[in-house]
Amino acid sequence: MEKKVKLKDGTNILIRPITIDDVDKSYEFFLSLPEEDRAYLRVDVTKRDIVQRRIKDMEMMNVKRIIAISNEKIIADTALEIGTHGWERHIGELRLIVSKDFQRKGLGVIMANELYSYATREKVEEMVVKIMKPQLAARKIFERLGFKEDVTMKDYVKDMTGQRRDLVIFRCNLADLWQELEDYFHETDHRGIA
Repeated sequence: MEKKVKLKDGTNILIRPITIDDVDKSYEFFLSLPEEDRAYLRVDVTKRDIVQRRIKDMEMMNVKRIIAISNEKIIADTALEIGTHGWERHIGELRLIVSKDFQRKGLGVIMANELYSYATREKVEEMVVKIMKPQLAARKIFERLGFKEDVTMKDYVKDMTGQRRDLVIFRCNLADLWQELEDYFHETDHRGIA
């Protein structure tokens, strides 16, 4: 699946699944993120071998990863991890990061929409997002997409600097997410934005 899309500002981008050939581009993308953004990521993506392992382990871990590319550089990375068995097989966990230069241009919503389509095909009923409490921009994005804060676990995780942080878990029924997306795309189409 490759898709060409236009952002609110007219920038043309390509959205496609990540492949093992993208290791160096992915590594460069994560290194280009501001340190404060990298501090909240789950794994230390400043290590090339970890970036490579994330891509190699996708099938084994039932993870769908897609990237957005502009001028031959990755500008967004998103993943959907689906429970493979047991009591979480109907749940998908969404992860999303967009380069600072491409935020507030509709790219996050476009990327999330691609994963929602995949989640629907895989019979996912509910989506969850896990963020650290200081991630206010991420919180706003996911709330706009219809996620609701479900639980906060005090001092549950450590950021990359080793500081303990509250973990906030957001949830949303996939049918509700589709309604939010339809409203968003209807609004942007109405204004003439592709």
